[in-house]
Amino acid sequence: MAPAGTPSSNGGLPPPVGPVLTGTSFVSYKRTWWRRVAPCLAFLAAFSTAMVLLLIWSEAVALRRQAFDANMTRDYVLDSISMDNPQLITYIREVHLKRTTRQDPLNANQTSEEKYVATLSQGKTEGVYVEYISRMGAISSTSWLESNMSWRGVVIFTEPKSFFEAQRSTRHPRSRVMHACLSTDTETKEIKYHQESEVQVTKLCDGPNSLVSSDDGFPTTRLKCFPLYSVLLAYNATTLDYLSLDSPDAPDGQVLDTIPWDVVRISILSIRWSPHHSEAETKSFIDKMTSRRYKLVHTTDTGKSIFLYNTLLKI
Repeated sequence: MAPAGTPSSNGGLPPPVGPVLTGTSFVSYKRTWWRRVAPCLAFLAAFSTAMVLLLIWSEAVALRRQAFDANMTRDYVLDSISMDNPQLITYIREVHLKRTTRQDPLNANQTSEEKYVATLSQGKTEGVYVEYISRMGAISSTSWLESNMSWRGVVIFTEPKSFFEAQRSTRHPRSRVMHACLSTDTETKEIKYHQESEVQVTKLCDGPNSLVSSDDGFPTTRLKCFPLYSVLLAYNATTLDYLSLDSPDAPDGQVLDTIPWDVVRISILSIRWSPHHSEAETKSFIDKMTSRRYKLVHTTDTGKSIFLYNTLLKI
């Protein structure tokens, strides 16, 4: 008898050692293997399908949110309305120009700017002003003029806390306060305003009409931005003794560019001009004001430039 694993004497292979899968047992083995693998494959298929559907849903939600945000920052009723539209003027006058409740005394300490304005106006009483404040904690430069020289006008606040404090103050009976911002073009806007109690509004971004703080994680409110000319018409005053723009958020004097200078007359104008501008930018701005018959006469210790209207200046 030949040893195991060597050919037999007739030249054939030796019989296989161990179990041999016959046709029936091989089919049984495949079934067993499939039963073990099928649940894993089914799980992978279900998981992949769920992840694909989740990604599609997330993208759809993100697109809907973008569309919602775009819609919420746009006021379709006031869209493409001219600055002097009678309905817009009535809307501002009846809804946004608020009387003060005269509950709290007005802080009427004279600022250096008010002292200079009083000198430029030659001690005029019962003057008319518009003041725009978008800096948190900024001191009004019209309170003393109201209390001591009977001036009146409109104070516009972008920051809600300052607005509510001003609304409670004892201002001139004909003065008004607004919670709004001034548009940097000739159209009315509605923006998202971000606010943090310890950080002032620092920049203007996402186009020329979005005030954003340094932390986007804080709640936002919606804020109307009106052209200055519309506010003047609502207050029935296109001739001002004093315009104060205490707002570093309005770049390059763009608020002033919206004014129709042929129908508006402003005697004294002060603007907070950012020190970050180059000398060329500053000179260009001063030249633009000169073309409107304004002369730079003073720079305050708080960094505001004061211009005086002078009919003798050449255009």
